[in-house]
Amino acid sequence: MSFLYIYERGAKVGVQSNCIVVENEREKLKRTLPIEGVEGVIIFGNASLSSDCVRHFMERDINLTWLSSSGKFFGRLESTKNVNIHRQRKQFLWGEDAEFTLTLARNITMAKVKNQMTILRRYQRNRAGISVQPTIEAIGKVLPTMERAKNKEELMGQEGIAARYYFKGLSALVEPEFKFLGRNRRPPKDYFNSLLSFAYTLLMYDIYTAVVNRGMSPYASFVHSIRQGHPALCSDLMEEWRAVLADSLALYVTSKGIIKVDDFQEPDIEGGVYLNDAGAKKYIAEYEKKIRTQSKYLAYVDYSTSFRRAIEMQCQRLAKAIEEGNPEIYQPVVIR
Repeated sequence: MSFLYIYERGAKVGVQSNCIVVENEREKLKRTLPIEGVEGVIIFGNASLSSDCVRHFMERDINLTWLSSSGKFFGRLESTKNVNIHRQRKQFLWGEDAEFTLTLARNITMAKVKNQMTILRRYQRNRAGISVQPTIEAIGKVLPTMERAKNKEELMGQEGIAARYYFKGLSALVEPEFKFLGRNRRPPKDYFNSLLSFAYTLLMYDIYTAVVNRGMSPYASFVHSIRQGHPALCSDLMEEWRAVLADSLALYVTSKGIIKVDDFQEPDIEGGVYLNDAGAKKYIAEYEKKIRTQSKYLAYVDYSTSFRRAIEMQCQRLAKAIEEGNPEIYQPVVIR
């Protein structure tokens, strides 16, 4: 299964002869892609779809996500055939259970922190003369405290301490021209934060699709607080993948010169820094390469899967944990 990203301004999207057709008359562009095997379509900006195209997508259970050119979420169009109300009732029930949510939150956040440590170890090898070992050790000292946390609030407080150490270490590993002094967002105020935010957006809606396809509600969470209009369960499931897929991608494209400073627009009126069209297309392509990469990170299978397939399998694992009322069934990914 694959995702189709449409970044052409003013593009028109339709379906002809079992193919998705993307046209842009102004740029004399016409591209076709067989509709078979397309799982989701993500539109950036102001592309338009024919009603016949929408019907085909709904019949084939192809989810459609609308984002602004800078990655702001507008909404989704999706079939309701995967909604599992019985599973969702259990999801809502266990979301109110303190023991279930604490166990799941502890397992997920500790995996996140371990993955952050691994990413710092990996990338300091590529930066001659730079060591973030003291930072890695400081993060490691937070893990036992997280293990002993008696409630979710205490756990998330310790996770926040680990995050501050992590972003301090990350800032030391970022290439000098992409100067990064810590996480900021809404809007991102520098180049590296812009890359992180864009990658998190792409990852969020990969996870969103996997969650919906497993019949769960993307809005009913176990780790993060729920709030109006926010797919909090997707935020939960992102945690173990942030450093693995998004942070490492931003480090990779900047260290290899794939994304350069001139791939960004001038800051907008709010000081927000965003990729230009050419930069966004390059970054999306690198994200797609990354998420298709094969790995053996899942603890419960002995074969390689793509990261996208691993996300789907993790969602299925969470669905099983919900069905059986056992949070230990969900085994977060910990990279080596």
